[in-house]
Amino acid sequence: MENLLVFGGKGGVGKSSISAATAVFLANQLTDKKILLISFDIAHNLSDLFDKKIGNDVTQITNNLFAIEPDPDKYAERYTGELSKKARILIKSSKIISMITDLETIITESLQSKNIPLAMKNSLFFQSIIDAENPMADIGEKQMKYKGINQNDSTPLDLRKKIPAFDILVCDFPPTGNMIALFEVPQDNAQRSMKFTLRVLSTVQNSFNKIKKLTKWAKPAAWIAKGLVNDERNDDYKLEKEEQKNLAQDILDILHDMERRSSRISSIIKGIGSLRLVSIAEKPSFEEVKRAKKMSEPFISIDGLHINRLIPEDERGRSKYLDNLYGYQEKYQNLIHHEFSELKIWESNLLDHPPLGIEGLMELANNIYNQTSIEDILNPSHRILVNPQEKIEENPYQIKKIKKDWEEA
Repeated sequence: MENLLVFGGKGGVGKSSISAATAVFLANQLTDKKILLISFDIAHNLSDLFDKKIGNDVTQITNNLFAIEPDPDKYAERYTGELSKKARILIKSSKIISMITDLETIITESLQSKNIPLAMKNSLFFQSIIDAENPMADIGEKQMKYKGINQNDSTPLDLRKKIPAFDILVCDFPPTGNMIALFEVPQDNAQRSMKFTLRVLSTVQNSFNKIKKLTKWAKPAAWIAKGLVNDERNDDYKLEKEEQKNLAQDILDILHDMERRSSRISSIIKGIGSLRLVSIAEKPSFEEVKRAKKMSEPFISIDGLHINRLIPEDERGRSKYLDNLYGYQEKYQNLIHHEFSELKIWESNLLDHPPLGIEGLMELANNIYNQTSIEDILNPSHRILVNPQEKIEENPYQIKKIKKDWEEA
């Protein structure tokens, strides 16, 4: 992957239209490059813009342009499935944990895909798609193949072609708050859940073992009835100590892999990512892009800004209403240029019809980029783009050391 273009800003300012128009323009100019347009917004509208059903499968739009409106639930389930399964087995293998129903429920529920926040689900997909030679390699057989120009959801897999490696990703991001959550990458919630699970498991089990030793000489009837000190308890999830350790280490290895990938994603975003803020010439949108710039700076290079839906200058004098609107826009247009003077700023007029289909989006793209070179679109700040090489490091999480640290604590 050579370029990662991200479009963000306030909702309702035309991010999706400008993202799609940019992708169409690049595909038209760079016929030897494979381009993928991705919607990360909750309410996808790429299908509406292209007048073509896109959905959760990579869908071919033109010879070298593809698009997807991912269902974050499906990718989160695939990403967290193995982790959740191993954690549940480990939890249920503990005699004391399995007897405390509420605690077991809380821990297992926290690891289920349905309870993962939407921003994290989107982030999981964002991570999987940019961290691979083939961006969809981790996602499953169905998503490894794309719907061709004349194909649809019912087209059998054996008639679909394998998706290519993409050179350029164009991402339509949600409004600022959720955009930042995507940049932060999905390690925190999953890791905290898992480390919480392992800590609770160890702490409760160790505490119970001490109680068990103190009460072993008496073995009160109530305890035996609950099976808490019954060594003969029949449990489908019963594991030997060594099996428990191996399973716990498997979980720690998954955590380490998540951290490794998260670190790599952060490096990729900083190395080749380019954020373009989208605004309209009015106060709420102006204030939003100021906040978005400040909040995004730790994660990605902010290289440009689009001022969208401007009243064309030749409309001045046609009515008092248009003149008032033009004057209001001109005020914030100037404020935006002053506030973001270090950025490349593109402007586009309000069209007299929606930019729909390839032709409509090309019209919008020509309105925006009519005097801009491809190099200035891809890399307006002319910085050196670096796609970092992955480093394989030994997992620092080892169950023996963690157990020792916890016991000492």
